[in-house]
Amino acid sequence: MASKPSHFPLDISKLKFVLQVLRHYKFPEARWFEFGLNLGLPYHTLKAIESANKGDPSNCLMECLAKWLTEGSDHTLVWQTLANALRGMNALAVSNNIRKTMADPVSEILQCYIGRLAQVVLTEESVDLLHTEGLISKDTLTEVKSCGCSLVGDPMLLILSAVAEDHSKLCTLTSILMKSKEAVSLASDIIMEYGKSYPSAVTVMPSCQQASTSTSSRSGQLQDSSSETQVTTNTDATPQGVLEVRVNPGFQKKFDKICDLRGTLLDDIAPLIKKSIPSLNHLKTYLRRCRPELKPRLKKANRFKVVMEVIEDECSITNVALLETIVNKYSIQDAGDMILAYQTHLDEFCENKLTMFCDRELKKLSSSLLTCETIKFVLDWKPSERSLSDIRALLRVAFQDNQVEVVVIKEGNSIIVTCYAPHYLMESLLVTARDNVDMLKEMGLISLTIGYYTVYDEHAIDEEVKSLMKKLEMVESERDDLLEENAKLKGTIDTLESEKEESKKKMTKAMQMEIDHLRSSLQSKTGVEKTLIEREKEIEQLQEKISLMNIQQLKETLITLRKDQSTQYMDPPKGPVYVAIRDWEARNSTQLSIKKGEKLQIKEERTSEWWLARSLDTDQEGIVNIIDIKKDEESELSTLESLELFHYAMTENVDIPKIKEIKMRSNVERASLFLSIIKQDSVLLDQLRKKEHGKPKAIRWYDDGVQLTSPSLIQCQEVVSLLTSKHHSIRIMKSSPDIVCDLLPVLLENENVKSLTIRDTQLTQDCISSLCNLLANDKSLEGLYLCNCSIADKAVTDVITVLLQNNTLKGLSFQRNSLVTSAISLNLSELIKNSTLEVLDLAGTSISSDGIVLILQSLLVNKKMKLYLHTDDKDMCTEYRDYNIIKDRVFFY
Repeated sequence: MASKPSHFPLDISKLKFVLQVLRHYKFPEARWFEFGLNLGLPYHTLKAIESANKGDPSNCLMECLAKWLTEGSDHTLVWQTLANALRGMNALAVSNNIRKTMADPVSEILQCYIGRLAQVVLTEESVDLLHTEGLISKDTLTEVKSCGCSLVGDPMLLILSAVAEDHSKLCTLTSILMKSKEAVSLASDIIMEYGKSYPSAVTVMPSCQQASTSTSSRSGQLQDSSSETQVTTNTDATPQGVLEVRVNPGFQKKFDKICDLRGTLLDDIAPLIKKSIPSLNHLKTYLRRCRPELKPRLKKANRFKVVMEVIEDECSITNVALLETIVNKYSIQDAGDMILAYQTHLDEFCENKLTMFCDRELKKLSSSLLTCETIKFVLDWKPSERSLSDIRALLRVAFQDNQVEVVVIKEGNSIIVTCYAPHYLMESLLVTARDNVDMLKEMGLISLTIGYYTVYDEHAIDEEVKSLMKKLEMVESERDDLLEENAKLKGTIDTLESEKEESKKKMTKAMQMEIDHLRSSLQSKTGVEKTLIEREKEIEQLQEKISLMNIQQLKETLITLRKDQSTQYMDPPKGPVYVAIRDWEARNSTQLSIKKGEKLQIKEERTSEWWLARSLDTDQEGIVNIIDIKKDEESELSTLESLELFHYAMTENVDIPKIKEIKMRSNVERASLFLSIIKQDSVLLDQLRKKEHGKPKAIRWYDDGVQLTSPSLIQCQEVVSLLTSKHHSIRIMKSSPDIVCDLLPVLLENENVKSLTIRDTQLTQDCISSLCNLLANDKSLEGLYLCNCSIADKAVTDVITVLLQNNTLKGLSFQRNSLVTSAISLNLSELIKNSTLEVLDLAGTSISSDGIVLILQSLLVNKKMKLYLHTDDKDMCTEYRDYNIIKDRVFFY
């Protein structure tokens, strides 16, 4: 038997949609050529596409699909064809998704309306319903709202997937669309098309006019259909699942009679309403205010007959409240009597046993009943012992006066009552039902579900109780086992205690004998013992005295220094005074230009290389490099340096006679005498400075990093353990290759480390190999400075090769590596052109003039990079033809 033709044949007009689907399912665009071959396109055609779009696989894929969709116009192209081509190239995941979702016949029906759906702007309530009814996920819900509540792009593809997986979701979608007045026509068209293709799945209800001449009442439909398209899905998932209702013939006459009474009531009251209302618009306005949900239908009702159809659709056989409201509004006396008479008949009708109402639709809806608008009672009742009045009473207890309509009653092991309420009332109904659940249980409630929320479930509670009882039994069993174990442990403890007491007695006796022996031995050594004790006491007293003296000494020093500062005994600069040993020009706004011999006050050690200084000549402030300055041995002492020298002189074994004399003085005299002598004796000051500065400091911490000078392995481990997120700069000096190899993995795997300097350290090829392996995966290092590391061309080439793939490094230095020659110039030029490099220091290398020219040429491409060279290279650089273009970014020192 031939398969049904596709509802959604593919042609060139669907190109954008086909591309969107392929990208949604993550088709690898790079494989477009193989895909084209599987679609049946000629090889030469694909080569022409490749030649015209070289290096652009995305455009190649689009041209390939366009060619296929165009050339296939003489025969039908469908999604299955596309899925088969994908399977042929082993893209199984994409193929399966397209076959299951896009080639699904019901999904194809919906695909025909994607263009119209994209033009509809849904209400936020409708978008929320798409999520609660399982058509879109929570993340997609946010995406749809951010796109202005329109179904475009990936959200629409996810809805297609949900429909393909569960065809009843198409009816759910149309029900949600009908809640947006702009989409009512679209929803009707979709469901009509679905009904044509799958009549067994959808029943399209006749219009109101058709229903008036039909025998719908005898087929079990207790309310006339609305003028809108009515849908009942053929699935047990919804209450409208019963297409044909079969009831006991003995009950049919009663149903027919109450239906006839309702029809007669409406027929008699209609002319009275028409006669009593001021105008049709007045009636429509009043109805919109009473029932806001009727606004879309009333807007289209331009005749009194159509308005009455809307009123009739809102009146079921058990609820004519709207009709009664209209009669009371317009004071129609005769109509009021008619309604009272109908209510009397209705009360008698409701006293019939529930057996009569089972599997009967008591409320006709304009679309499929959504889960979020469904209320489901399961009751421990027998239909033969209960009436419809009992259900009405149950609803009054559960929801008080809220609008809840009974849709259908089913009979099984218990009575199942399915009701409908508008979505906007569900939260209020949930709160009310929870407050009244105890009364409902007394009325025989087994379970109550409102929308997606289970208010009460007796079976679930029973299961939970059983589970808890089972756990209790397990706990009691474990308790018995523990009690038995505890008894055994108690016996063991008693035995151990007994053995312990016995051992204690034996030990005491042995110790007493030992004590007696020692006592006799000690008596013969009393003289020696007394002497040792006295010396130990003297040592303790001396140590205590020394500690107290040191503490007092520092306190007195601080007091003396503060007094000196307050009386201006010593001059301000708060930091030590340094002098510039060479001219140096600032390269940015944060740096300070200095002249040889210029005196500077050091305010802060920013990093291991750069210090914040103030010129005592120009009063300007900025950062300077420590290699360009030295301490001014002739300057007056700062407070900080005085304290440092005093601490050094008092705590270290300084072999200077005058310092030894000061140490012999009292604590009170030491500080003032020390300051007075070093201020007057420049020779003594110079000796102290040299000794204090010569004291080695393996580890120096700064605000943003640390400097390690000839560190041991233990010191390295200690530094690594103390690193925090603020330590971005690491400086290793005069170290061994083994220490560097051990430190590199730890430092470069730390994302906080932004700058690494290795200076005056011989780096072996093993070190360079380890460094390159780590740089290949590093994403955080911004500065790498290898200064005077005895590295040659091969090592530099290896580093450059790795850095070509790096996009984070901004600073690079090979300073003072004399073995580096022009052999690296070409690779270095490529690095400058194709990287984020902003600073490169090559001063002190052996790169020739030709090599430097090649590097200068690359500065014309990388317009951000600054180049640092030795002053010997300055004359050659100034002769370079384009030097004026780059001179602001080339510096010499």
